[in-house]
Amino acid sequence: MKRLAILDIGKLEIQEYCEEVKVKPNMVKVKVNACGVCGSDLSLLQGKRDLKNEHYFGHEFTGIVTEIGDGVTGLELGMRVTSELVKTCGQCWNCRNGSPNCCKSLNEVLFPGGFASETIVLHSDSYKYLSILPTSIDDIMGTLVEPTNCALRVVKRSKIQPGQSVLVIGLGSMGIIASQLLENFGAGKIIGMDKNKSRLETVKKSGLIDVINRNDLDWLEQLKNYTGTRGVDVVIEATGFPAAIGDAFLAARVGGLISVLSVYHGKANNLDILPIMRKELTIVGAKGPYPDQKSDDTSVTIGELQKIQEKLQKIIRIYDFKDSFKAFDDAIKGISIKSVISFKNM
Repeated sequence: MKRLAILDIGKLEIQEYCEEVKVKPNMVKVKVNACGVCGSDLSLLQGKRDLKNEHYFGHEFTGIVTEIGDGVTGLELGMRVTSELVKTCGQCWNCRNGSPNCCKSLNEVLFPGGFASETIVLHSDSYKYLSILPTSIDDIMGTLVEPTNCALRVVKRSKIQPGQSVLVIGLGSMGIIASQLLENFGAGKIIGMDKNKSRLETVKKSGLIDVINRNDLDWLEQLKNYTGTRGVDVVIEATGFPAAIGDAFLAARVGGLISVLSVYHGKANNLDILPIMRKELTIVGAKGPYPDQKSDDTSVTIGELQKIQEKLQKIIRIYDFKDSFKAFDDAIKGISIKSVISFKNM
């Protein structure tokens, strides 16, 4: 088995992993076809998260079920699957108190993760992390199921109303996916804002949403020209930089809502928090993935992704496994909004 491993801060290595990955009860083995690079993966590589506390690497993957452990139901050998939280235990404190998305750590769910030719995945009656992938979604697009699930949580937490204006701060894949979901959920004018020149150019060329360069001194005036002088109804904060919350405070109208999906790795020093009271702002966190299911226990997310997948093709860059280092480097630089590594030519 080959896998991509982090040796140290900023240092990746392609390894031949000789130890057999054994399937335990309530788990399945998946032959990985593709895996997307998430912002949390970049944080691990950049040393913003402690490697000692993470037992997996890569969690946005598609593949084929090759082995099934005792106690697994709903899956068969040869099925195409994708990673997505679809069922939680319902018994732990978090589940019983309305936060099933906090049921388990992925350390308990994946090994060694999606950046490997094969991985073990928990898929028991009490916790399922795989969805069956329909033929209408290919292996590359299927890697966006998990981030779309997370973005869907953001949209639901934003309580978007028809016609409301939205500012999406941070034009990584999560920000773009959220913007397209918001449009489908009835949002009016949606504006994206970023500092990265490559990302801004890519999104502008895609025609998905209008964009503002945060480096412009008059960025707030530009926003008001798009959405009105009172500010936007909803702000989605997707940068990962604590200081961006200050921009959200400025952009939101009186009574506005700010939905935060960012995983912050620092403190917001010198942040002026007075607008929370002055504007009566509502600030909500949005932690994905979340077990959104239809009444027939199938994935809500896959249906939503099918509606926007043609648009999302514009932000994906595909890399062979041998080019994994470049996939990460391009993601860090903003050259690629969504890097997806393919394992098919290994």
